[in-house]
Amino acid sequence: MRKFVPFWQEIRFPKNFGNDRDQQEYVIRLILVSSVLVLLLTSLVLFVFSFNGKTFGTTWQELLITFSLLAIGLLMIRWGKLQLVGYLMVSGLYIFGLIKTMESGLDTIFILYYFVALVITFMIIPHRWATIGVLMVGPPVTYFLSPWLDEFEPGIALAYLTMMIMIIVLLSVFTRFKEAFATEHQRVREIQTIQQAGTSIVSSLDFQETIEKILEELKNIIPHDSASVLLMQADHELEIVGGSGWDDLEKVIGARIPIPGDNPNTKVIQDRRPYILGNAPSVYPMFKTHPNHHIRSWLGVPLFEKENIIGMMAIDSVKENYFTEGHLQIMVAFADYVAAALENALLYDFANQSIKRRSILYQVSQEMITASADLDKIYRAIYNAAQELMACEAFAISLLDGTEQFIEGVFLIDRGSRRESIRIPVGSGLSGKVIQSGKSVLINDLAQSLDFELQPFGFQNQVQSLIAVPLRTADKIIGMLSAQSYLVGAYSQDDLELLELFGAQAAIAIKNAQLLAEMDRIARTDSLTGLLNRRAFDEILREEISRAKRYGYSLSLLIIDIDDFKQLNDQYGHSKGDGHLKTVANLILNSVRQPDLVARIGGEEFSVILPHTIQMGGQDLAERIRKSIEARFFGSQDAGSTVSIGVAEFPLDADSVQTLFDSADKAMFAAKHLGKNKVVTANGMEWKP
Repeated sequence: MRKFVPFWQEIRFPKNFGNDRDQQEYVIRLILVSSVLVLLLTSLVLFVFSFNGKTFGTTWQELLITFSLLAIGLLMIRWGKLQLVGYLMVSGLYIFGLIKTMESGLDTIFILYYFVALVITFMIIPHRWATIGVLMVGPPVTYFLSPWLDEFEPGIALAYLTMMIMIIVLLSVFTRFKEAFATEHQRVREIQTIQQAGTSIVSSLDFQETIEKILEELKNIIPHDSASVLLMQADHELEIVGGSGWDDLEKVIGARIPIPGDNPNTKVIQDRRPYILGNAPSVYPMFKTHPNHHIRSWLGVPLFEKENIIGMMAIDSVKENYFTEGHLQIMVAFADYVAAALENALLYDFANQSIKRRSILYQVSQEMITASADLDKIYRAIYNAAQELMACEAFAISLLDGTEQFIEGVFLIDRGSRRESIRIPVGSGLSGKVIQSGKSVLINDLAQSLDFELQPFGFQNQVQSLIAVPLRTADKIIGMLSAQSYLVGAYSQDDLELLELFGAQAAIAIKNAQLLAEMDRIARTDSLTGLLNRRAFDEILREEISRAKRYGYSLSLLIIDIDDFKQLNDQYGHSKGDGHLKTVANLILNSVRQPDLVARIGGEEFSVILPHTIQMGGQDLAERIRKSIEARFFGSQDAGSTVSIGVAEFPLDADSVQTLFDSADKAMFAAKHLGKNKVVTANGMEWKP
């Protein structure tokens, strides 16, 4: 019985038809069922009652068998198994009923038409008045027309009347069928359009191309004036990632909508269901201002990835009450395809980004390894990698100095240009906050930030977004790495995590470079005076001579020897001699210019390399050094209170490293032979002030 109920409901309340064959099968099924049912009911009535003293001649056993065969035939048709046998069985029962009716010899064929009309009205038109109308109309009409019908066979006359009623009923049935078929055809076309649109948008894996296809197909599905696709961000805001029909699309793309907030998007996201606004400005003030001022009707639907909302779609119209429930249902169906397409595109984009990030991280690590002790190359490698993956209008690397009392901005970039380094006290500004707390910072709207102590690098009235991470080694924090943008909402949590990876690699590379630099400094520095040692002096002199040859400039070299230093050591000991060497080294350092290089090249022998300096300039500096040492030990009777200095110029006095050194050295010995405490040039001239 429960199997028969859906079949009965389908007959009484026709469902939507997918194609013409379904319609034809439905009509055939309807005629067969109604006709056989009427014949069986007529047989049952005539079996119980008699007309004009005649009986139908049908037994209860025959009726039971007939009903059973009818049920079996209908089930075959319903289940879709042996349908042809089912149709033949029901048709056979129909013919059998007609034959049995005619064999009765009664004019009872009118009962067939009468009951067919009743059954059709009852099954097709789900209104009781139709069935009651047929029942009430038949007898009165027959009664009032009985004088006229006496001349005819009453059964035939009633049959004709019933046929007229049935024609009226069938006209209403066919009208209803026509409307149902038209509605169903429209629905089928909509489904096919949505399927075609869905197939189109899921065919692309490129994120931007997917967005463009979504907006294009949306125009074909539902006419509208403007549309937008929004994705949920980690900070609980919706970001507009695509749009069409907007006056100022560039400003719309990238805009963020707070959730929760005074906007219809919040209702869609929080209720997790579609939302229609017939008169949007009367509900939300945002539709009274630019860029939403043109919108009157609004329809938004959520986008789901499994149970999670990943965003939403919204379409707008300049007309009030434009969107209907039908539009809503279409949008909901299309949203499933959109969500799948976006998820695929996002996964594909994420995979590509992951590959790109791994590649850049590997590249940066290789560059930092290659850079070794060259800190500037390390800074540049980090910056180049960061700007490939995120906004970097401004970029800063800050390090604690050796005293850990100051923070030095060692690498500062603003709009692609290098800026001079700056020093600030520990605890000041953005770098001070990050270094002291050891925590990363992400701010996407600096104007709305409650942390007024942050002082980003770059033009402070323009920086809108920033991320900053600590540079952390195994045992301590050595500095800060920061990317900054002049746009609001420039960074995501992924950007922060990526910069933290850069920071981890950078901290190790910088620390290693500092250690290497320190080892190199120790290897190149005289441990007693802190000046360059002989090894470093030889390397630098070769480099400077090579550079002077390449660019065609002069270079002077001073060789300085403390007079009678051995006597000082012998008289007062090495401790006194060491102190004297330090004093002389400081006096030399205080006399030279910043680009000049001072080295201790022997026990009591020093040298000064003077780039871009001719012999006369070298003589002037040598004399200043001689005088400063003489003045320092003025009145002292101790040995070592004066120096002898030799001066030579490249290329005037020599054309190679060795000949230049030998020329200056010979000039120094000439000064000693002339009585010490003198300056002599390589051409044998004594400096006389």
